[in-house]
Amino acid sequence: MKKIALFIACFTGLATAKAQITSGDTSVIIVTAYVPDVQETKKIDILPSMEDPKVKPPVYEYVFPNVAYKPKSVYSPIDPIFIKPEEKEDLFDNYLEVGGGNYLTSYLNASIHNTQDKYYTYGLNVKHHAANASKDPNQALFSQNQVTAFGSREKGNDLFGEIDYQRNVVHYYGYLTDTSERKLEDINQIYNDMNAHAQWSRQQSKINSRLNLKNNLDIGFNLFDKLGESENTFRVINKNDFSAGKGRLHLDLGATYTQLTETAKYNRIFIDFKPHYELTYKKWNLDIGANLNYFSDSTTNVIKPAPYIKAETYLVPKILRCYVGINGDFQKNTLKSLSYENLFLGNTIEYANTYVLKFQGGMNGSFKRFVAFGVNLSQEFITDQYFFVSDTNTLRNFTTVKDDMSRFTFSGELKFTVNQHVEIGFRGNVYSYSLTAEKEAWHLPTYDAALFSTVRLADRIYIRGGYFATSARNAVDLSGGEFVLAAINDVNLGFEYRYKKNISGFVRVNNILNQRYELWNNYRAQGLNALAGITFSL
Repeated sequence: MKKIALFIACFTGLATAKAQITSGDTSVIIVTAYVPDVQETKKIDILPSMEDPKVKPPVYEYVFPNVAYKPKSVYSPIDPIFIKPEEKEDLFDNYLEVGGGNYLTSYLNASIHNTQDKYYTYGLNVKHHAANASKDPNQALFSQNQVTAFGSREKGNDLFGEIDYQRNVVHYYGYLTDTSERKLEDINQIYNDMNAHAQWSRQQSKINSRLNLKNNLDIGFNLFDKLGESENTFRVINKNDFSAGKGRLHLDLGATYTQLTETAKYNRIFIDFKPHYELTYKKWNLDIGANLNYFSDSTTNVIKPAPYIKAETYLVPKILRCYVGINGDFQKNTLKSLSYENLFLGNTIEYANTYVLKFQGGMNGSFKRFVAFGVNLSQEFITDQYFFVSDTNTLRNFTTVKDDMSRFTFSGELKFTVNQHVEIGFRGNVYSYSLTAEKEAWHLPTYDAALFSTVRLADRIYIRGGYFATSARNAVDLSGGEFVLAAINDVNLGFEYRYKKNISGFVRVNNILNQRYELWNNYRAQGLNALAGITFSL
């Protein structure tokens, strides 16, 4: 009861703050939504930004030919560090994309929404992707489905709301083959995920005063279940900022409550408070403050304070920029986040409450307008990092172990814009791990890299290619048996022909080398697979 009262008190404080000060810089997604593996992968910008983003999150095409999701611990996203990507071209108001491929793959992506309105937007998105080639579980068959309804009002106080439902099915196809024959229904794993999300924001200014108030309130609720387990999550985030002295003062407050039900209930509360001050001092853009995290469950009550610092400046004006940053924060690991990372979890998971203290620095720049580059160095000190290990049951699904770890990462990025029709780029990361108890950083690579290119011909033909690689990875099971997963080398090719402005055809071929490499221990990717279809814009 004390924890529930504390959560309610925090929520009440958020509502009070809403009436006093405001913010504008947030669009918080309450839960981690999967990205269909035939679409562009959303990336996370690791450059500390001193201003509101002016473009959409960086994207580049990559289809990981696996059962449904791209597992993060197997292939970490090769995040664009600095280089501004090509903005994704918007389709018309409504569109329908249909396709099919080998493995009897079916694909549907439809968006229907109102035509342009001065104040209101509302619509519906439907997505389906499945492979149904045979009744053989070893084919890594899957089905993923999503329906999203949304609406927004941009008039004075802006409002946005969204309801999303996802149902995804995979199979434990890595089971022991010397056991009795299994049918698909014997190894099903079904995920149901419902998310409701509402956001309110406003901005107030005074003509004869520097006071400029911004406020953003984000509320979300999530229901997630897989066979044998269920989880409820409620989250409130309130971000505020206003003019103060020569800069802006930010007051960010958030609270998350999760209830997990397995054989017993496990309740957790996270409360985050981050006051920080943003200003310009001489040639430096500075953002300085603190991040205070409170965590509580049935056995733990802890407060974690950490500095929050971002600083950047141009070494050569408009050509070469450097930056440094420090931040500490909890990773709010949930049944949902772990399941989306590894689809083949069992029901005996240890839920580590991971805390990360990160120091980073780097620089980025451009040369002669056609070469852009960036490097980033980061050192993370991680408490209770989780690792996926194989269970010893006949399904050989996964559980977790945890350990304290430090991780050093060197990231680099290079992009050549040969002309307006040809672009070539490279991104890569090198990792070094140091652990306290575990022998290896199980399932984590020591490097990953991506080489990609885009060619445009006569504004009608688009060709995109990519080569992706990761190092070999170490794995272990609960009995102590160790395994080495071979390095991943994956070549993909995409082709699009724009017949008219509202009609185009596409072909995407993945895993051209036809290597059934292991995504997780005992769980292999599909071989060469292709998807072809047509997009109609209305």
